[in-house]
Amino acid sequence: MSGVRPVPEIDHLGDPVIAVDANGLIQYVNTTATATMAWSERDVLGLSVLELVHPDDLNLAIASLGTVGDKSVGDLIAVRVRTGTSEWKSLEVRGAQHLVDGEPMTVMICRDTTFRHRLDLDQGEVAVLRAVMANMHGMIAIVNADGRVRSINGAVTRILGHDPEVLPGQGFLRFVHPDDRAQVFDIVSNLGSYDSAALDARFLTAGGDDFVTCEFTVNNLTDDPTLGGFVVSGQVAAALSDARERVDFLADHDSRTGLLNRDGFMKSARELMRAGGGLGLMVIDVVQFRSINELYGERVGDRVLAAVADRIDLIRWPDLITARFGGDEFVLAVRSSSDSAIEMLRERVRREVAQAVLVDDQEINIGVRTATAFEPQPRLESLLASASNELMRVKRNADPETGGISFDAINERRQQLDQLRAALDAGEIQPFFQPIVSADGTVTAVEALVRWVHPVRGVLGVGEILPLAQMAGLMGAVDDRVLEQSLAFAAQLDLAGFGYIEVHVNVDPKVISQASFATKFLEKCAEFGANSAQIVIELTETDLLAPGATSLNNMQDLRRAGIHVSIDDFGTGYSSLSHLLELPVDGVKIDRRFVAGIDVDPAATNLTTAILGLSESLQLGCVAEGVEQPYQLERLASLGCNAFQGWLFAPAVAPDELIELLPRIDAVPVTADA
Repeated sequence: MSGVRPVPEIDHLGDPVIAVDANGLIQYVNTTATATMAWSERDVLGLSVLELVHPDDLNLAIASLGTVGDKSVGDLIAVRVRTGTSEWKSLEVRGAQHLVDGEPMTVMICRDTTFRHRLDLDQGEVAVLRAVMANMHGMIAIVNADGRVRSINGAVTRILGHDPEVLPGQGFLRFVHPDDRAQVFDIVSNLGSYDSAALDARFLTAGGDDFVTCEFTVNNLTDDPTLGGFVVSGQVAAALSDARERVDFLADHDSRTGLLNRDGFMKSARELMRAGGGLGLMVIDVVQFRSINELYGERVGDRVLAAVADRIDLIRWPDLITARFGGDEFVLAVRSSSDSAIEMLRERVRREVAQAVLVDDQEINIGVRTATAFEPQPRLESLLASASNELMRVKRNADPETGGISFDAINERRQQLDQLRAALDAGEIQPFFQPIVSADGTVTAVEALVRWVHPVRGVLGVGEILPLAQMAGLMGAVDDRVLEQSLAFAAQLDLAGFGYIEVHVNVDPKVISQASFATKFLEKCAEFGANSAQIVIELTETDLLAPGATSLNNMQDLRRAGIHVSIDDFGTGYSSLSHLLELPVDGVKIDRRFVAGIDVDPAATNLTTAILGLSESLQLGCVAEGVEQPYQLERLASLGCNAFQGWLFAPAVAPDELIELLPRIDAVPVTADA
């Protein structure tokens, strides 16, 4: 260990201990700190302690470090600190000056308060925490110090069937199996303040006759001024057993296809060989699989692999073993007294596996190559080597056009990918903006839609950009470009006297689930001079059916800064209508498919009516997108819709063109009885 030598009197304290020198560099961490924070000494020793502190807590930490030298013991502060897994833990920290290994240092003793911090029910987080509690897969119960249940989450009802309105107020031990009550009582009674214990026990189901074995943890937070009780979290032990079985399964099986992996194949083949007789082995690969990935993208390539694996798995043959060794390489083995069985199996594979694969209504033509080997007194490694060598010979002698994917098609797609990269560098990828119009004809907002201003092919839409961006791994770069130019356009609108017009931008749900998203987004707003109150973030509804706690926190942080959050394509996730009660959003956009079906498809009409009624009752803004016909506009207005987007008003146009167009957009006012 670099830094100072271990300090015996504090090295084994139950709390994390950190020592920093006069420059704030970490010179010592005890074993509890490395365990609690998942730190590697190699990574943190010599690092500035301030680099580990959450940006929002940095000023507090700097002030505390600056004053601790003037006191015998510093003030207690609460900060968030980054762990070795890039998560944030909440710590209570008190520092004091000490000599460590003969050097004057600030020694900080910490208390991990992460769990308590997350249960801090301040008024601004009640809705978020309620949503998180309700949607957790694990069971959570809060039990008062006297042993009575205060509240439970939805998982208790889903797993054990108990009514969430009946359970509170009843004794917790009443629901524990009589034979387990003494054990649970003894363990909980001996828990110290802020300590926790893990145990197994059987819990009564709602029927009153059956018990379910659960593994759970009890946290003693009776001294916490906010909670003042115990937090019990658990899950059914069978689920953990399933997880362990899954781990055991993956040790011998391929996670993508479910077939045996190399290790599983070798074990199974050796067991087959112990039964005696000869062994035939076949190696299969997909013709031009790399070209399929390049031409259609990795997602399609994965679907092709899955289809091939399913077809191989459906082959019924005595003493047959099937495996995927990785990539597009599959291996089959069959016990036989002669090589005739493996040759018949080869013909069946060629007939049943080498069929076109349908992916998203697109037919992908595939071929397979096969190579076989047989030994009456088999040696497994020798067989594998023989079959692999034969496959290499087959590949070398193969027709380069085999498989239905021409070199011209592959080269064309490669050129398109190169053109997209060049387009990003040249500024050809940019947002166009489509107006959102109120019933009285006023443009109240615009939505940023990505376009490719191609020097030869003209303006290309999202369908020409996103598939290529996904293949090339450029989605993040495209999203960043559209966001930055949209924020700059918001500032341009303000300068042109249109500061009341909101700018809608679409955000990838994977990005909003990152802990730093809200902070970085607000920094970009400041960088490009955009008024946060002018920005609306759109999130696709299907991605919000089960949002994580980090996404919810980011949404709340953005709304507090004045940014609005809207649900895009609303109605496609019909089961989530009730989620509007808990999601921190300001508005919804009715999916264009329902707008197209209004007064044509009864289901679309009914759903549109329900969405408009629900949004009105929750005081949420509601935009109908894809409005192309006057009758759609009139019908939506009669149902109470007050904002519309679509070609009936204007297509998406370039920023400068939109500013010129704004005064000329003159939508005909629509009334409820038009």
